[in-house]
Amino acid sequence: MTQTHTPWGTGRMEPYAATATVPQVTPVIDPETQIAVILDEHGRRVDLGGHGTSTSGVTPTATNPGDGSGPGGATDADSTESYDQDESGDEC
Repeated sequence: MTQTHTPWGTGRMEPYAATATVPQVTPVIDPETQIAVILDEHGRRVDLGGHGTSTSGVTPTATNPGDGSGPGGATDADSTESYDQDESGDEC
């Protein structure tokens, strides 16, 4: 006879934490500025805070095969991504 064991993870399970209701918002285009704005459930504009601009760049890196004492060897390559954030954020 085969005995079935309870999976180990079920002993770690707990009820979900309490959640909060998120108010409904609607994105629309302002007809005068042609910029997207967010309206709450009552039609009032929601300020999402300042948003600046940023740039990013990817810098590739690689290792060369071998250590110079002989041919061949392992190679490895990856990249590093960098961001520059504009601190201006006066627009919504």
